[in-house]
Amino acid sequence: MNYELPPQVQGTPELSALRDYLVRLAQSLEKVADSAAAEAASRTVGAAQKEALRDIRAQAASLKALIVKNAGEVCAYADAKSEEYGSLYVAKSDFGNYYEQIESQVETTARGTIESYRYQDAIDNLNEYMTDLNGQIRRGIMEDPVTHELHLGIAISEELRFTGNTQTEGGVTYYELSPGQTLGLYTSTGWQFWINGVLRGYFSSQDSMLHVSNIVVESMLQLGADWQMTVSNGFGLRYVGA
Repeated sequence: MNYELPPQVQGTPELSALRDYLVRLAQSLEKVADSAAAEAASRTVGAAQKEALRDIRAQAASLKALIVKNAGEVCAYADAKSEEYGSLYVAKSDFGNYYEQIESQVETTARGTIESYRYQDAIDNLNEYMTDLNGQIRRGIMEDPVTHELHLGIAISEELRFTGNTQTEGGVTYYELSPGQTLGLYTSTGWQFWINGVLRGYFSSQDSMLHVSNIVVESMLQLGADWQMTVSNGFGLRYVGA
């Protein structure tokens, strides 16, 4: 953009100084206008590029779904490395024998690492006493169905199910968990407890308190060292301090 400069003037030094000032002002306005125009053009191009990128991604997702749905031939390949560990503990005495066995497996693929474990313990001659636990540990993403907030952490459960979607944070890949599961999730802010896909409780490291949606006190609840709430003979509040 070009501005017309004031004409040359003849006369007093004051008029000459005024003309020089107006020239400098016009040149400054031209620089500012050019800079503003360039910035506006840059913003317009940037917004158009982002919109085009969103359209391309949407089209790619639709095309992928169409290909997978109508595929006549599917071939899949993945390298995997599996490591198995085990331990056995046996204690024998005149009272009987006690056995404890732990088996763990770590499987690493291009999609991530899955840790599985199995714990068993038993006592001879006491068949009804036996513990058998199985579980999985894996990085996961859980979406709150109420707030739609995403929670990233280490998921622990007997069996974990995933949607196939992933998200990378800080160079680490997390795997989206299928909704409706019961599991524990260890996050950067503490432990979370999900029941049937709903966040029912969490221990927050931000306020150092346990938050639960529902709680049942079967007998007694103590507040600090001095007060107790009881329900054994109706609701009661009792001072038990010194």
